[in-house]
Amino acid sequence: MRMGYGQRCSAIRLHEAGDLVGERVTRHDGKIDLVLHPDEIELLRELATQTATVLIASDEAVGANPVRDRLFPRAYDDPTEDTAESEWQSIVHPDLVKGKATALGGLLDDLDRVKTGSGGITTVDLSDEQMSTWVSALNDLRISLAVTIDLTEAQQEVPPSHVHAQGFAAYYFLSYLQGELLEMLTGPLDF
Repeated sequence: MRMGYGQRCSAIRLHEAGDLVGERVTRHDGKIDLVLHPDEIELLRELATQTATVLIASDEAVGANPVRDRLFPRAYDDPTEDTAESEWQSIVHPDLVKGKATALGGLLDDLDRVKTGSGGITTVDLSDEQMSTWVSALNDLRISLAVTIDLTEAQQEVPPSHVHAQGFAAYYFLSYLQGELLEMLTGPLDF
């Protein structure tokens, strides 16, 4: 199963950080306020739903779905270790699926509680625990989307006319959002 973000992404205007007035992620009264545009919320919903569908497709063989294979990489790369790989997967895979599904479900639940302000701008209130859940879910969304759009180290950008241009924009939006939430959780990162 390929993720079908294409039709929706082509219609979504992704908003850069500067498009919205003020900070996108702020701490207020012990909660985190995350400001999102309705198009961004729709994108997050769609990608989370598609990724959750990939997660529950447990009957697919290894190699049948590149997104699923990337979300659940092999523990043993050596093909002679298939028995050890099967044992490992039988032990950890159900918990991995549950954790990823819980994070995606948490993100979707939080999106259902948005508050709409002036100009259609919405705010999601998150606790630190919910923010950690979002960081995890956003990571899985980024992984899923990167596989779908064939994002590689060699191809990090595409022209606006490229078939995956909206997918690349969505990937970088997810990366930005994840980075902002991580920074709010951990404090500014100094390099």
